[in-house]
Amino acid sequence: MNILVINCGSSSLGFKVYRSKDNHTGEAIAWGKARNVATRTQAESSIDWVVEKTEGKKTIPLDSHRAAATEVLSLLAKHPIQIDAVGHRFVHGGELFKSTTLINEETMKKLLECLPLAPIHNPNSYSVIEACMERLPAARQFAVFDTAFHSSMPPEAREYAIPRNLAQAYGLRKYGFHGLSYQYVSRKAAELLHKSLNEVKLILCHLGTGGSSVCAFSNGHSIATSMGFSPLAGLVMSTRCGDIDAEVVLELARRGLSTGEIEEILNDRSGLIGLSGYSSNLAEIIEAAEAGNNDCRLAYEVYADRLKFYLGAYTWHLNGADAVVFTDDIGVKSWKLR
Repeated sequence: MNILVINCGSSSLGFKVYRSKDNHTGEAIAWGKARNVATRTQAESSIDWVVEKTEGKKTIPLDSHRAAATEVLSLLAKHPIQIDAVGHRFVHGGELFKSTTLINEETMKKLLECLPLAPIHNPNSYSVIEACMERLPAARQFAVFDTAFHSSMPPEAREYAIPRNLAQAYGLRKYGFHGLSYQYVSRKAAELLHKSLNEVKLILCHLGTGGSSVCAFSNGHSIATSMGFSPLAGLVMSTRCGDIDAEVVLELARRGLSTGEIEEILNDRSGLIGLSGYSSNLAEIIEAAEAGNNDCRLAYEVYADRLKFYLGAYTWHLNGADAVVFTDDIGVKSWKLR
């Protein structure tokens, strides 16, 4: 049995194919990543892969995640690799989904209801699911939710100080994201520290080329995280603003901007690209800053300052930590930021 796993990010699409064995273990036989998908950087979009020990890379326009998924599926079909099941990362399940779910006609209707909860993630994942259902009609499809990992956060960490009737009526609370990543790296960190998962205290930094967040981890679960009701809050990100005064949103509305226009500004035109006017990619920002671009220098310093703020807050919150863990493209590759 071959299982395709798809990680649909805001500006990337990662994939890996596992071939299951009789003893319930899996061997990776293909993997790769589409980069700079539907986003603005100085670099072109591309896809690189390894399929049964054969490496390849292709520079190709990828104006949507559906286009990226179609390229991946075509690549696997050429080798050929039969896909029997597909697992999809779905960022925000809201109150409707709190565990891995088989995708069927009824599930698709509920997933559709979740699209506004993460406007630059959920619609992309939904379109990729549609592409896989069309190209792989015989394969069973499953959705796995980032928000599930943070469901154990204590009430004081997840509730907003707004009228309770409104919060309960509309599900307005912190959900947290990057849960699939945090679930893996917390277990791996505990293993490397030679401690049980229930006794280790960690500050987990998921720093991606699209979205970024921080999580305080203790007693085997998430106790606080920087993202909130949506993946917009917290750290400065590639195109997202992170934490801002709510009055900024109201002021933009008073100036005549529609909710759609404000959403597009905060999600797609802010963060590193908004501060620099140059790129949404931190590596390119740092390179330009070192070459004398002052706007890029400011963007880098704001990014780092916000990250330091959360690191300090969570160190205090945990009363010290056993380790600070960095993951995803920026976390792993940007030694200057670390």
